Amino acid sequence: MKIKKLVLLISAAFVTTQAVSQTQKQPSKKALSDIEVIEVLGRSAQTTFSDYSYSVTRTAADILEIPQSVSAVTKEVIQDQAMMRLNDVTSFISGANEYSVYDDITIRGFRSQDDRRVNGMRTHNNFWNQTLIAHVERVEVIKGPASAVFGDASPGGTVNTVTKKPLGESRHSISARFGSYSDKYVALDTTGKVASNDRWLYRFNAGYEDSETFRDNIFNESLLLSPSFTYLLSDDTKINVEVVYSDSKGLLDRGQPNLRNATDLSQVPISLSSNQPGDKLDTTSLSSSVTLDHHFNDYWSLGFKYMHLDSEQKLVEHRAATYVDGSDSVFNVWYTDRDIDADSDNVTAYITGKVYIGDVEHNIVIGGDYIDNHKLNAQRMSRSAGTFDILNPTYEQPDIASYNLGDRFEFGGGLKSNGLYIQDHIKFDDWSILASVRREDYKLTDLNGNESSDSDFLPRLGVVYNLTQDSSVYASWVTGFEPPSTFLNTKEQGGPFGPIDSYLYEIGYKAKLFDEKVLLTTSIYQITKQNVLVQDFARSQQLGYRVFRQRGEEQATGFEIDINGQLSDNWLVIANYAYNRAEITEDTNTLLIGKQKENAPKNSATLWSKYSLNDTWQLAAGASYVDKRNTTDEAVLPSYTLLQAGIYFKKPSWSAALLVDNALDKQHWSGGYGYGQLFVGDPRTVSLTVNYTW
Repeated sequence: MKIKKLVLLISAAFVTTQAVSQTQKQPSKKALSDIEVIEVLGRSAQTTFSDYSYSVTRTAADILEIPQSVSAVTKEVIQDQAMMRLNDVTSFISGANEYSVYDDITIRGFRSQDDRRVNGMRTHNNFWNQTLIAHVERVEVIKGPASAVFGDASPGGTVNTVTKKPLGESRHSISARFGSYSDKYVALDTTGKVASNDRWLYRFNAGYEDSETFRDNIFNESLLLSPSFTYLLSDDTKINVEVVYSDSKGLLDRGQPNLRNATDLSQVPISLSSNQPGDKLDTTSLSSSVTLDHHFNDYWSLGFKYMHLDSEQKLVEHRAATYVDGSDSVFNVWYTDRDIDADSDNVTAYITGKVYIGDVEHNIVIGGDYIDNHKLNAQRMSRSAGTFDILNPTYEQPDIASYNLGDRFEFGGGLKSNGLYIQDHIKFDDWSILASVRREDYKLTDLNGNESSDSDFLPRLGVVYNLTQDSSVYASWVTGFEPPSTFLNTKEQGGPFGPIDSYLYEIGYKAKLFDEKVLLTTSIYQITKQNVLVQDFARSQQLGYRVFRQRGEEQATGFEIDINGQLSDNWLVIANYAYNRAEITEDTNTLLIGKQKENAPKNSATLWSKYSLNDTWQLAAGASYVDKRNTTDEAVLPSYTLLQAGIYFKKPSWSAALLVDNALDKQHWSGGYGYGQLFVGDPRTVSLTVNYTW
């Protein structure tokens, strides 16, 4: 699809929504109820979209005044859809899809795996393990590179998880889910005042899962505990302390190994995995944070946050790794016994001020942040742990003592990065301008003490024009960068490498419709990523281990539209569509130029609609579509459409929902790395969720 067609589409959406808005009552623009500098108190609203964000500007900004596309999945949608993990939200984010079954997704055609944020703080990503989201208020995706605020960031978008904070009112709920494949899940959320003290507020969230899966030998047993306290020291000062503990036991699902160069991926059962008895993936993490919100006066404020994270992971696995010479179905098995320890210290502090020069309002943010990440892997490994035939699989207790494991070796390293930034959000008449610049300095250190460092200036400029009190158009230019991976930056693997740069150009239209109960967002964008780190397959084959190089450029051009909210008191609709053309534009291998990027579908869409028959019963139905995708080899993942249906029952203090996902039992692959590692999507599943509130 050409840009001209995209412009026509967004123009048509603009004209249509303008016609709708003109037939409605035009309420005056309301002030934000949350005036915190940094989120310390919980969100009392109960809607399926968020009409403000702290993430893009470091202040509570109305979504219509942000010159960038921001998608959010709130706790209401998470509960409605019985979601348990981060990847569950992807279909409700335009332009997002799963890259694999790990904490690993594609946004606007670019892979996002290492730059997770929690309450705006950069943190370690366990990757192979997705923790429960029982403690999550909303999941935000800030589209495009968000380095102006966050430092290193994926060019497609940054995933920011906002946790639930204490409320001044008592709210308590417990929910349980039972479903296919012995799926069992229970969650608790309770909040209110501590001993009726108006200055002390608490919130406690817990989640527990014990489930089998449709995959051979794969199971999940997870526990999450998250207490949080807010102390209202005065009307001007609030302090929040939060702890999140996560413990997960299961196996690492390396995906479905398939036939080499298969033209029909369905010849291998979707349940097939190469895990053997005794394999395991156990992950434990503990994070603690303290947050301060202080108002000096009506114009100047301070935000401060510190977060520490410790994570331990134990991996034991048998993996179908490479094809046996001369066979398309028999794999060489690799055995790994690995201990992973990671820790992270993260601090951010900034002041905000409001200054008036004539009729022009300046909202100023000046701040800095610092992160110290460190990760150590210690492992023993054998690449001769037998063979595995996917057409005749066997599962038996292995004789690990017979493997040639060799000595335990260590790899890993650390990243230290600090940033300073200044931002001015200028407002006058119907216009607003968001301008900022950030200076980022980082240093990578390997276990041998070898260091590499670099720095980057990251400017951002955005303009918003308010068409009406409830609609706006915007244009933005945003820059971003990512440091190379600590593990891949060694001389042996081709490094040291320079930073990976990115640029975003975006125009869009936003509107609150139907008495501000519906949020509409449309955007056209182009993202360019330079100095992309990719594997050098020729040298890797020559040397016998992975070696990397930097590709010249990749580019994504696309269009997105999101509609979210209540069209009427009885009718809820959440819908999105994304067109994305993400391809390689510069490479020393000229055969790759013009090729579609891996796991980057050209088209994706979701429609979910719920209708209230009366105060007690609701019916729901939906569909999601993902276009075909390339992988790192010649395997192509076919497109798929999944149908969903639900029945909801509601009483004042309790409710229940019966959901059917993938109602037609469509066989599909949600992601994949190549023929040897494909990730099968869930078959038809049925779940019953019961919620009790008091």
